[in-house]
Amino acid sequence: MTNVLISGTYPDRQQEEVKQQQATEALVTSVSTCPLHAPPTTSQHVLKYSLTREDESMREALKLLNPTKDNFRTGDYKECFNWSDISHEFHKQLANFAHLPKRDSSDLSWYAVVFRSKRRADCSNADLFEADKQAYEEAFSATNGSLLVYWYTGLDDEHNCLATCVWSSRDIARSVNSLPRHREAARLSADVYVHYHIDRYRIEWVPNSQTLKVEPW
Repeated sequence: MTNVLISGTYPDRQQEEVKQQQATEALVTSVSTCPLHAPPTTSQHVLKYSLTREDESMREALKLLNPTKDNFRTGDYKECFNWSDISHEFHKQLANFAHLPKRDSSDLSWYAVVFRSKRRADCSNADLFEADKQAYEEAFSATNGSLLVYWYTGLDDEHNCLATCVWSSRDIARSVNSLPRHREAARLSADVYVHYHIDRYRIEWVPNSQTLKVEPW
């Protein structure tokens, strides 16, 4: 099974700390990371993912995820990424996973979370890098791979940030809120943002047109 996709790599912790010592207080140029969800309020049982043809095809297709517009950190999610390329790749990958069980044809949709934020210029990134890395690894492992992709990018000139993740199931995604590393990442992030906003989307495969439809959940 292919692991969670990350756009770029997490920096070595020691290298990041040295970089921060050399940087001016007003400048944050490191790759940004964001929590997957808001902090949880109650504990709950973590749900598990079972392999399906469609989910594994989507996992492979999402490796192509890339922005198509410069304002993707603040722009319309469904207009700012290459969903057409992903649609084409998803359809192509279905043949490669024909040996796996199929999903229910009445529910060919996936759950996407989009975390937009504006980062404080004086914040430290080292702890966030490590906590965020552990949070996505924990979520992937605990759900048996329901987290199909986790994608993040660097800050723009105004310190805007975008991170997005796509899950096989909304219910599974919501069930990870109680995981300890997930909670720790949310706690550490509480004081580093000027503001943040979470959007949720349904990514649905439309067989007749062989396209993906991206709509608010």
